[in-house]
Amino acid sequence: MFEVRGLTIAQGERPLWQGLVLAVKAGERLGISAPSGYGKTTLGRVLAGWQPIRGSGEMRLDGQPVPEQVKGYNPIQLVPQHPELTFNPYRTTGQALWDVWRPDDAMLARFMVKPEWLGRKPGQLSGGELARIALLRALDPRTRLLIADEVTAQLDPQIQRQLWRELMVECELRGLGMVIFSHQQALLRQICHRVLRFGEVQPVTGVLAENAA
Repeated sequence: MFEVRGLTIAQGERPLWQGLVLAVKAGERLGISAPSGYGKTTLGRVLAGWQPIRGSGEMRLDGQPVPEQVKGYNPIQLVPQHPELTFNPYRTTGQALWDVWRPDDAMLARFMVKPEWLGRKPGQLSGGELARIALLRALDPRTRLLIADEVTAQLDPQIQRQLWRELMVECELRGLGMVIFSHQQALLRQICHRVLRFGEVQPVTGVLAENAA
């Protein structure tokens, strides 16, 4: 479904990723683990088209090159580590969500988003509450690949577990591919089919993955 071939990303004179090759099948969850400062956030932004490659390589979705500027809805969605920065402080979170799509009440409940939050502005909600709304916004039915950059890091373990269970259900039901950046090795082992560590892809199985299969 999604392929990256020979991707090299530089930041100024400093190369961050050199000749990166990866592939994500429909419904697959690929984890990426690297130390702080390695360039995971930059990689996520490049994969989602938030910033240009400034290097070399190509990305393909369903066999077609991913354009540098996507017209209309982008089927590759990124939920960044600090999702609060993606909201307009002068508009309600509901307006930000409904600009993209209108999930029903059942979907709100699955991702633990209270309807009253959607009538509030970002500054009136916590980082964890905004993270859930940002995640739900990225789950528009047109999304083919979801890139999650430490997306549940600021949530308590019980909420984290519930959100990942629901994300895994989405992957299975609709063939949603995921690229997951996280420092939590135990989390990656549980939820990912494979984990990319410093350029080496290793097969991983975990309790959550087995339960969701």
